[in-house]
Amino acid sequence: MNCELTKDDMTTPEPLSKPADTSGKRIPYFDLAKGVCILLVMWFHLGVHTPFDPYLDAIRMPLYVFLSGLFFKTYGGILQLMLKKTKKLLIPFFFFYLTTSVLLPILAHNLLGINFETGQDWRLLYAFLTYHDFPNIPLWFLWGLFMLNVAFYVLHRFIKSDILLGLCCFVLGIVLGKILSLPASISKAFVYIFYFYLGYMATRHDIIGRLPVRKALPLALLLFVALGFFNPASDVLLYIQQTLLSVTGVLALLLLCKVIKHLPYISYVGRYSIMLLVTHEPLIRLLDVAHIGNPYVCFLILTASYLLIIPFMRRYMPYVTAQK
Repeated sequence: MNCELTKDDMTTPEPLSKPADTSGKRIPYFDLAKGVCILLVMWFHLGVHTPFDPYLDAIRMPLYVFLSGLFFKTYGGILQLMLKKTKKLLIPFFFFYLTTSVLLPILAHNLLGINFETGQDWRLLYAFLTYHDFPNIPLWFLWGLFMLNVAFYVLHRFIKSDILLGLCCFVLGIVLGKILSLPASISKAFVYIFYFYLGYMATRHDIIGRLPVRKALPLALLLFVALGFFNPASDVLLYIQQTLLSVTGVLALLLLCKVIKHLPYISYVGRYSIMLLVTHEPLIRLLDVAHIGNPYVCFLILTASYLLIIPFMRRYMPYVTAQK
């Protein structure tokens, strides 16, 4: 979710030996796409349901992982990559995990008598390594994305064929993501590794840049809508159908964002989407305590609150929100 949006990153395929080169120029429609995604995540966690849920579910997480794959870099080696991703992903994860998934539940229980379904004692320190949920569950994505970056680096390092690399990611997504049930969000993360690969390939071959938007956007939208009507009985066919639904949905949304380019609030929160990711679940819990039950009212309160939260975090918390 944490992407360095620069024009050079988008247009230049990166071989293993070439270090990342950035111009500092952001690509507006990627911020817009990330903004749409993080707002969909908040919408989902508020428990809002619509007839379009199957379509929204197909886009939400795959697009985040796809965008991360778009900006995959090797940084010159596995240690450099791990150091970079520790700064961008693990530091925010551990900081907000300790504050919002350990300290907050314990203090809320001891001082205010508020109990969390996922627990409120020191066992929360290692809850993310088990099969159990923890209070600020959206944080799993940062941890999972770190694992995906490292795993994809290893695959990318030793598999030279693009086709074979894609096949390995697809199979790995089925085995680790669907067949096995692994702790520490491993299964939850690896179910999306194929979308990471697709994002990387989109950059490597400049697919988004080369597609004729006027022709590709209507076709992608048509396929996306049509695929949603299928409900295969076979698990294998269902997985293929869901994958195709997500791929066409991600492509359609990216092309639509490329046409629109910028929407002030949505693009703004998209640029700082990590701040919404790490804080929206605790804020939802506060709204629950305040007995604000209407999800639409909660959504409006949350979206408005980030006009204050984002500037505050940019100024006072840059190192734990991947801004430095």
